[in-house]
Amino acid sequence: MLRKLAYLFLIIFFIMGALAAYTFVATINKAESVTQPIGEFVQQLMIPATPVILPSASTIVHEINDLARLETASVELEKIVTAERNNDYLWGAMGETLIFVANGKVVAGVDLAQMTPADVQVVDPTTVMVHIPEAKLFDDLPALDNEKSYVADRDTGLLTRADPQLETEVRRLAEEVLIEEALSSGVLEQANFNAQQFMLTFMQGLGFESVIFTDETPPTVEPFVQEVPKGYVLVTPTPQP
Repeated sequence: MLRKLAYLFLIIFFIMGALAAYTFVATINKAESVTQPIGEFVQQLMIPATPVILPSASTIVHEINDLARLETASVELEKIVTAERNNDYLWGAMGETLIFVANGKVVAGVDLAQMTPADVQVVDPTTVMVHIPEAKLFDDLPALDNEKSYVADRDTGLLTRADPQLETEVRRLAEEVLIEEALSSGVLEQANFNAQQFMLTFMQGLGFESVIFTDETPPTVEPFVQEVPKGYVLVTPTPQP
């Protein structure tokens, strides 16, 4: 009789143990299923923010340097230059007069190869400060067009012959006159303005919305700090200019 009771208690013990084990496993699984959405929610709250990479001033200037010399303004001119010599002697008998029609073109622009990284300061992703070299006349391009220029009239006195050096001197003088006339017409101012317009378009093509031109090397700006929305994490630090 006692043996049967012992078997009965043993069976009940195993049944209760099995129920307890099942209940424990079910509780653990339920806890995991509850914590998983919470973990995913927390992970969603910590979305990695895309770092803003500012263009390097050195890279920008390298692209600008490749443009080298930029011709931004020119003016075509025609001037009449008169030269005389010895007309005060013997009532002009030893004199000579030459009338020369000078035609030419004066070209101005900026040498972008002179720019250095110090001439570009990237303020933020949409703003940049730029210093452009001053415009100048490209004196390696002859101002006088010898093919279009000509001697309109030449008179010599009764006692003299035409001096071949006089025409050479007139041509040299005519080139100086053309350059002076071009400068007085504001060709350098126009060249500077056109250079800025070109650089504005160039920088806008790189994504900048505001381009600030400075008369001298732009001041150093504070390093750009990217604003990260709440709940986001900036994985990669913002590169410095």
